[in-house]
This record gives sequence, structure tokens and C-alpha cells, in this order.
Amino acid sequence: MMNLQERLQQLAVERQNLTIALHEVNGAMKILEQQILEIQETSEANQPSDTEASTPQEATAPSE
Repeated sequence: MMNLQERLQQLAVERQNLTIALHEVNGAMKILEQQILEIQETSEANQPSDTEASTPQEATAPSE
């Protein structure tokens, strides 16, 4: 049976690894958040042309 000292050491290492993983996930989320904001900004800038382009398609769709 594993003694308590070994178990505590194992849990400390596990906690350290989980802390590192948490920081990595938080960093990845921040990067994704920035990318989403950039995509939203560019799509908002292009939105008028998008709506003009999609309107004829919407108009032709019911006639088909």
C-alpha cells in the first residue's frame, strides 16, 4: 500500500500538471477570442456587400 507521503507527492505533481494545463487552456481561449473578434470586425466591415450579394440569391430561391 502506498504511504501517505508518497500519495501527497503524487498529488502535488498532479496538481502542478493540472495548473499548467489550465494556463494553456486559458491562453488558447484568449487567442481564439482575439481571432473571433478580428473575424467579427472584418465581417462587419464587409457586411453591406454581403447583404447585397445575398439578396438576389434569396430572391431567386423561392422561384426555384
